[in-house]
Amino acid sequence: MSYYFEVSGETVWDPALRIATWYLALAESTAGLMQVPTGLTPSDQDNCAIDPKVFQGFVESLYEVYFSTRHPVQHSLIKGLLLTSLVVLERTGTVISPGSEKEEPLWEEKQALARSM
Repeated sequence: MSYYFEVSGETVWDPALRIATWYLALAESTAGLMQVPTGLTPSDQDNCAIDPKVFQGFVESLYEVYFSTRHPVQHSLIKGLLLTSLVVLERTGTVISPGSEKEEPLWEEKQALARSM
């Protein structure tokens, strides 16, 4: 069974229900820690509306937190959510570009993940 993430009625990601549940739980709890909204509005009909501008702010905040530290555990905890969020954000029509060479390996991983989403 799929779960649909949509922008203005257009599906940008349709993972399995279990994956969507994990993603939403991680996004909401992380947004709470960062004190920013996600821009994700789940419904009871197996879909989630995405507000692209608010979601962009969430992803940019997550990106900033990830690159603001060199702590390996923090990187590990955030990485999966960040990579998935970057792919979804790109599918909404918004792209964040690497700010430096040290950020480029993450973009290579994002591209690989995008092929499986």
